[in-house]
Amino acid sequence: MPYRRLPNTDKARIRSLETAITKMRNSDYYVPVISPELLSRAEKKLQQFNDAVDRYVKSLDAQVSYSKSEPYQTRLKNAKMYVSHFLTVFNMCVKRGEMKASDRKYYSIDENSGELPDMSSDIAVLRCCENTIKGERLRMEKGGVPIYNPTIAKVAVHYDLFRELYDKQCELRQYTDETLMVVSLMRPNVDEVILEVWNSIENYFSDLQGEKKLKACRDYGLIYYYRTSEKTD
Repeated sequence: MPYRRLPNTDKARIRSLETAITKMRNSDYYVPVISPELLSRAEKKLQQFNDAVDRYVKSLDAQVSYSKSEPYQTRLKNAKMYVSHFLTVFNMCVKRGEMKASDRKYYSIDENSGELPDMSSDIAVLRCCENTIKGERLRMEKGGVPIYNPTIAKVAVHYDLFRELYDKQCELRQYTDETLMVVSLMRPNVDEVILEVWNSIENYFSDLQGEKKLKACRDYGLIYYYRTSEKTD
């Protein structure tokens, strides 16, 4: 016998309740497949859950769109480029003997290899910029000769420009996390309502047998699965 399984995605949860409610509301005459009280609760829960999921999807889309926008990507690219060039120039100075390899520790880079820090993510670029700006300040305080082309001031400018947009991105991400939390907290209660609705539907069609019962229940949104070993007509 096939077995039923509650929806495991938000879209499937919404579709399941919508199917049962629409089937009840579009009937030419009232059939007590679902009680009026349960139908009312299902409609209310569907509206609340649908609104919550919609807020989450829109906030996620806004967050992704913002991070992929031209201004954001341009400022990220510039911040990464300038700090990379600065550290590359510093390493060239070390190679020429104009600066000490031990000075690399100011910028939190490997003293022996001089490899540039990881900058594969937004936060990694910001961290590298922060370490470099702080490190150059400390090195200068120790009497170090400033680096030009680019100067650390130029690196700081592009760091600040990118940081401004990154902070906005963090706000969008936080709102997305908050809307997702609301959806997550609602899921168990939505599943309880779906289960109640499905039990009511199956109970109403309990006199039917085999495929007739399955078809009648499927029309109200129930989902059945056949096991691998089972064959269907």
